[in-house]
Amino acid sequence: MSTFFQLDEQRLQALETAVASSIPLEVMQLGFDYYRREKVLSVQVMEGTSVYGTVRDAAIFAVTLDCDEFGFSTCTCPVKGYCKHMAAVFYAYYEYAGRSADEVHNRLLYGRDPMFSEGRASVGTAAAVVAAAKTGLEGDPRLWQQDMEAKHGEVWRQCRHSLHPLQPVLQAIKAVSKNWDEGLRRLHWMHGIIFVVEQSERAYSHTDSYSRYYYEMAFARMTEPWINHYHELAGELKPDTMTELERVGVEQLLELFHEREMDREQQLHRWEALYFSIWGQLVHDSAWTGKEKEWLEHKLAEEKGAGHASFFAPMALAYLAYAEENDDYAMELLARTQFNRTALLACDCALQRLEERDWAKLEKWIRYLYGGLSIERKSKAFGPFLSMCRLADLQQPDNPSWQQYLVSFLPYSYSALTEHWLDRKHYEKWADLQLLFGIEPDEMDIQLVREISKASPRVLYPLYHQAIDGAIRSRNRQGYKQAVKLMKKLEKLYKAEEHGDKWIRYVDGIVRKHGRLRALQEELWRGKIIT
Repeated sequence: MSTFFQLDEQRLQALETAVASSIPLEVMQLGFDYYRREKVLSVQVMEGTSVYGTVRDAAIFAVTLDCDEFGFSTCTCPVKGYCKHMAAVFYAYYEYAGRSADEVHNRLLYGRDPMFSEGRASVGTAAAVVAAAKTGLEGDPRLWQQDMEAKHGEVWRQCRHSLHPLQPVLQAIKAVSKNWDEGLRRLHWMHGIIFVVEQSERAYSHTDSYSRYYYEMAFARMTEPWINHYHELAGELKPDTMTELERVGVEQLLELFHEREMDREQQLHRWEALYFSIWGQLVHDSAWTGKEKEWLEHKLAEEKGAGHASFFAPMALAYLAYAEENDDYAMELLARTQFNRTALLACDCALQRLEERDWAKLEKWIRYLYGGLSIERKSKAFGPFLSMCRLADLQQPDNPSWQQYLVSFLPYSYSALTEHWLDRKHYEKWADLQLLFGIEPDEMDIQLVREISKASPRVLYPLYHQAIDGAIRSRNRQGYKQAVKLMKKLEKLYKAEEHGDKWIRYVDGIVRKHGRLRALQEELWRGKIIT
């Protein structure tokens, strides 16, 4: 790059003012990203009044920034109006004029006066800027969502195949509150995440129904880190130390959930989980819970009067009842809803009781889940249910009901039950299960068979006997060869246990039983099973 001339101070200030008032914040964010990735190839000042630059994108575009009449600024890219290439050249000029592009970017994001810097400002000026900020967005959480909607409310329309256009939106929203007080910044970021997640829901709702499964997987993978960050921020909420503004921010966040149609079908995310993430911190504050219960009960009464059956209001009340140790009432409320919509909350409650080792309450929750899963086995709660039964059996081995629940869901619980009995070293039960499903030793993991051969070789005898009988029943040469192969492995097990006499009796029985199968007799001779 080369810079032959520089703008004078007055024109530079005019350019910054024009950029701040003309180019949208999200476009500035994209342009700053291009500048940081060194997409700007050259910058120079033309006749002391305009900045000329080239930017590498899908092609190389030429940008002209007119400092006297910014409306005459141009870019050769297809975008009409002000674009990210203009913003990138603007930031690149600052760097090559010996100034800080990061500093001007922060000024534009935080809404400070152009050309303001800490080095030039007095303490009184800095205090005035902070006070001005407090009276803006930072001073009124009720304006946060309106501001986000006004600046970024239509970005979801760009998300035809990917949610990547939402990433700079979230970055721009977070940048607004970067220097705020910690508590307000945390809440503003939570509002921002809720905003972009709602934008992703809008994009998802407009996808092609034929490809919706693909979009669900792709979009959910993109929003997963945002959702995780939201839960982390929610976990840091401390009702006891909140300022009045922070409490307003929380109230506005809850208001979003109240106004939203939480019972909507075909949603991309578990919105109730986002709601409960907040209540995980607020639930022990009687002022918060009393007000929320009143609202939920009123909503439930309205729905009942209108004959509308929902799941969110009773589920939210069930969560609050569960937090107050009233598990029976919580289950009664959940029973009023469609099982598939609230089963995951029941799993969360059961898991908490499992961690507390409250066996009486855990058994009630497991019984509730078992009743629902007996009818709706394809529920997402099926996997967590099996995992909890396994954990409960490990922690309370003297209670046979945990294994009974696992056995009752066979054949669907086969994998979980197999792993569980191996973990508990119940090899006989494990072997019986393999016999029941006709699993042969050759179909099992080699390392697993070796481990069991050392730990309890006797449990493998019936498995080999069944597999050998099945191979012989095939009545063909290939089956007989397979039978001999299995018999040679079985012979090693018998002899390792010093049961050579039992092995001889077993072989004699095979020979007598199938004496007319000449091909089998030949394979037994070839394999040296008989001599």
